[in-house]
Amino acid sequence: LLFGTLRPYKGLDVLVQACLALWEEGLGFELAIAGKPFFDVDPLFAPVHERGFGEMLVYDPGFHEEGRLDAHLRKADIIAFPYRHIDSSGAFLSALHYAKAMVASRTGMFAGLNGDAVALSEPGDAAGLADALRPLIRNGALRQAAGARAAILGQALTDWDDAAQATARVYERAMGNR
Repeated sequence: LLFGTLRPYKGLDVLVQACLALWEEGLGFELAIAGKPFFDVDPLFAPVHERGFGEMLVYDPGFHEEGRLDAHLRKADIIAFPYRHIDSSGAFLSALHYAKAMVASRTGMFAGLNGDAVALSEPGDAAGLADALRPLIRNGALRQAAGARAAILGQALTDWDDAAQATARVYERAMGNR
């Protein structure tokens, strides 16, 4: 699953290329895309249909309210963030709580993540992304273990009470230095 606003920097083209390679190897899985496009995505999907994999593509365009997006996230086995560049991603932090295997590009906040919790590939590298996806697609036990590690990472990264307390301490220090 790739979800959220669809913009060129999010690497949808890279994900489609990686999936085409994996489908051509004979791996059977669906690629679900759920989100509002801000560019023409049809040229990216054309090769999928031309090569006979159209039934493997689930495209749900538009802005999705919480319930619909929740259904996509619950159904997914792997959530992909193949971004070309990013500083941070609220979508990623939210998705961690679904305990799904994750793949991401080694950029921005993802670059500092432990490779045990999230499978990483280089930005823009479709072959590398396919290499990160392949074992997760092939092995359900590996996917489940990766999902469990992602959930643990989510707990560590998004403890909002800790974040609020740390923010308050920064403000208190700033006021004290004034």
